[in-house]
Amino acid sequence: MKRRKSRAKSSSSSLVRVEHKSMFSQRRLAALAGIIFTVLVAQAGYFYWQYNQGQVDYLSVQNKFDEYEQQLLEKQTLIDEFQQQLISKQAQLEEQQLVIDELDERLINLDEKYLFLMQEINATSTLLVDKNSEIASLEQQYIDSQKALKKKSSQLYSLQRRFERDVNSAIAKERRKLTESQLMVDQELAQLQSQEAEISAKISNVDEWERKRAEFEKLYASSALEKQNEERVSKLMDQFNELRVDLDVVNECDKDYLYRYNEAKSLLNHIRTFIQKYEMRDEFYYYVISNDSMINSQNRKLCVVD
Repeated sequence: MKRRKSRAKSSSSSLVRVEHKSMFSQRRLAALAGIIFTVLVAQAGYFYWQYNQGQVDYLSVQNKFDEYEQQLLEKQTLIDEFQQQLISKQAQLEEQQLVIDELDERLINLDEKYLFLMQEINATSTLLVDKNSEIASLEQQYIDSQKALKKKSSQLYSLQRRFERDVNSAIAKERRKLTESQLMVDQELAQLQSQEAEISAKISNVDEWERKRAEFEKLYASSALEKQNEERVSKLMDQFNELRVDLDVVNECDKDYLYRYNEAKSLLNHIRTFIQKYEMRDEFYYYVISNDSMINSQNRKLCVVD
């Protein structure tokens, strides 16, 4: 920033020096014209003195004066040309001064922008330092994580090798057991094949035995079912007797007796249905018929209250 400001000051100083130099050149040109004019006047005075002294004639003096006047006109023309060039140069310098002023103004704006950018750069640099510090911390964490991961990977590899050794050992052990089992199965299979041969030799006896067993099982099943049905009817008859009711008498005023009476009728109907279904012996029919006749007669109806 300081360097750019000094550069602007240097540009302005250069312009001032150019302007002073141009002004000095104008004075120098005027002085030169005065010197030329003085020399010409001095020469004219010298010839005029020679003319008075009679050293030169009038015609020579007149020619010299004409010659000096011509030189003076030429010098004046040259001075006028220089003056015009000087005016043109001065106008150019003024235009350049305007351009320089505009450039100085732009330079000031650029300096302000440069200052703002420098502030932004400083803030960005501070943020960059913080981010670099954070990145360094993250990199250190990454390095630590890589070390931990490498350690864990080594441990996992060791565990994996140990597991593989254990698995291979267990597989080998199971294979030995399987081989032994296969040998035992082969031996048992040979024995079974031998027994099968013996059984095949006695197959006719087995068929006869199976036929007899089927007949026995059928006979046994029939006897067992009959016995089971008799036990069932006996239990129902015991329940009927436990009700202690007289089917030819109806006590309409005793609710408990009336309930047992109806229960006895229901049991008797159930016994009848069961006997008919399984075609049981005649004594069971006689039991149902004898009790059923009491219900149908219904000779007496009482009303006895305890």
